[in-house]
Amino acid sequence: MASLLIGEVAERAGLTAPTIRYYESIGLVKPPARSEAGYRRYTETTIEELRFIKKAQGLGFSLEEISEILKLSRAGRAPCSHVLDVARRHLSAVDERIEQLRRFRRQLAREIEKWDGAREPTCDGLCQIIASAPDDRHEPIRIDVRPHDARHRPRRAVNSATEVRHGHRQGPRK
Repeated sequence: MASLLIGEVAERAGLTAPTIRYYESIGLVKPPARSEAGYRRYTETTIEELRFIKKAQGLGFSLEEISEILKLSRAGRAPCSHVLDVARRHLSAVDERIEQLRRFRRQLAREIEKWDGAREPTCDGLCQIIASAPDDRHEPIRIDVRPHDARHRPRRAVNSATEVRHGHRQGPRK
């Protein structure tokens, strides 16, 4: 059986080496054999499992759910009925979220209709557009309006002494 180094495995699986090491650390991927020099030596099975993990994540499965699926499979049990149950729960959650978003959209459209052209709002202190909106929402809905590629970058807190200019962090002005 061929043994592969982490760089080749990462390239073939479409992941990074740190991601593979993380999956090992949480038990998602079995620790590989080590060479005499201490290098990790992977098998083709690991590449198949890593590709499976990536596909499952793309379908909305959490790492915990993927771990359970892999445990069933490694134990010789067919995991497909479990996968189908989890997928059905995910679909139900997506449907519920879509309905929440539809309600939110209707409410936001009504508010914009009221605000649009009614009068020039006074913005002394708090913005009266928001302050005068009804309080009938119990659970806030947050919509990420950043460009799609920016959604996958973690947000960083900005220190009050730090200013952001032209997309670059800079220290405080002297």
